[in-house]
Amino acid sequence: MNIFRQMYKYSPMNFYTTNENKTVIKSINNTSLGYEFDRVFDIEEIKSAWAQIKVHKRISTILIFLTFIALLYEYIFPQYSFLVNNSWYVNAVILLIVIGIVCQIITYFCTKMFEKNLNKKFGSFKKVKFTPSTNIDEQYYKLFKIEVIKVLALITFIIIGFSFISPFYCAKQLLLQQRYKAAVNFTTIGTKIFPIAQEWYSMRGFANYKLGNYQDAIKDFDKAYKLGAEGFNIINFDNKIFIKYTLKDYDGALKDFDREIKRTKDSNEIDEFLWDKAQFLYNINRYEDALTIYNDLIEKAENDRIYLLKDRLYYERALVHKKLGQEENYQKDIEASGIEDDAEIITPIPKPALIFDDETFESN
Repeated sequence: MNIFRQMYKYSPMNFYTTNENKTVIKSINNTSLGYEFDRVFDIEEIKSAWAQIKVHKRISTILIFLTFIALLYEYIFPQYSFLVNNSWYVNAVILLIVIGIVCQIITYFCTKMFEKNLNKKFGSFKKVKFTPSTNIDEQYYKLFKIEVIKVLALITFIIIGFSFISPFYCAKQLLLQQRYKAAVNFTTIGTKIFPIAQEWYSMRGFANYKLGNYQDAIKDFDKAYKLGAEGFNIINFDNKIFIKYTLKDYDGALKDFDREIKRTKDSNEIDEFLWDKAQFLYNINRYEDALTIYNDLIEKAENDRIYLLKDRLYYERALVHKKLGQEENYQKDIEASGIEDDAEIITPIPKPALIFDDETFESN
């Protein structure tokens, strides 16, 4: 079986049939609709009909494409935070309905325009059911094969291109080469083209920090965090906290912690935020507040909250007790941690740090 010939049977190029002194031209958007004329078209009329089809096909395609772009940038992207909070099937239904309605409106008007031009050029017609011709018009069959090859070549080129290099890779290389201004410019273009990709904001935030644009960097990391998978992306959140720590905006950072702890529903995420907050409080010398959180986390860890590292929590609380001059409590927590009090082995409570992709490099 010749696959090309089977595909041609239902392709736009198989657009007419002739029989019993009649010609039927296929509609541009409804493949089951045809326009029957009471005469057989000559070669020039067939060419003219094909020219009309190409023009109207392009008009409808361009209009649908531009409408899709408008929906994408005016509705889908701006409403992204709303959409991610819905179930996928709810979003799919909403978008399919909107796109379907818009496409139907566009195709309706384009079809009416096409019918008007057919009537003007070839005279009156009758609407009938279009049955694809089983005869192969070699001229249009050749054109069909050329178009198929073009599409396949384009798809292959895109796949190969993205297999070897991606825009995110290019942006990352600019950062690795310390070309921060170029990285800001490049990632800004990325945010305009695909504004829901968190990578653009994360990388631009890093570049802005390196350029000293701290407020811009905070906004970028905050945006990247909000666009993270299921609203959770701790690295971008921690980077925002690091910049506020560097700027000594401690109250602003603590408000960010409290906002996320209140917003988050997952107990694992809540505990992770609380632990980070406790470490942050320790590093800004608010030991009493840090101790309160460590007490809560250790109580949870004792109740089989398995993802809380109990030994490490006891050790960090011991360091808080030491800062508060509570030597007896310090010794008790050191013993409970099971970790020897050896400065060469034990890592201190970590300070906020700027991290960009743990597979590439870190910057403190």
